[in-house]
Amino acid sequence: MTNPSPPCIQLDPIGYLRTGFETLAECPASLMGNDGTSYIELLPHYAAGLHNIHLASHLIVFYWLHLSNRKPHLDATGCNGSKRGVFASRTPNRPNPIAMSVTRLIAHDQNILQVEGLDCIDGTAVIDIKPYVPQLDHIPDATIGWIPPHSEPALNR
Repeated sequence: MTNPSPPCIQLDPIGYLRTGFETLAECPASLMGNDGTSYIELLPHYAAGLHNIHLASHLIVFYWLHLSNRKPHLDATGCNGSKRGVFASRTPNRPNPIAMSVTRLIAHDQNILQVEGLDCIDGTAVIDIKPYVPQLDHIPDATIGWIPPHSEPALNR
């Protein structure tokens, strides 16, 4: 089977996150630890792409974890101390450190979005934004074996 993908993929930032967290130590351990206000500052030429964004209460924000360890390791320590593969975990240390967060949209002014629920370093590059669509994005019977139903995991960095 031949690989139809190009050998190199280029992603260009559409904007940057303004979170107020200057170091990893300042960041909450997970989205569950941050309901504070942050800003998504899109590059001005992408502002038109925000037309009618106010119709969404929540957004899915994709961003590039530029400070992550990108060594191609295949194991990660989970929130309960267990080992699992990097693709079976939510570790930020990945071959391609793409992260996503579901955020609450608070306000929109030109190329700036005010949101709640980001847990990353100030200045992190945004690579995409999509509206959260409950009818498409919510899977009521989804489970993950290492977190008991109806519990909050003990998370650490």
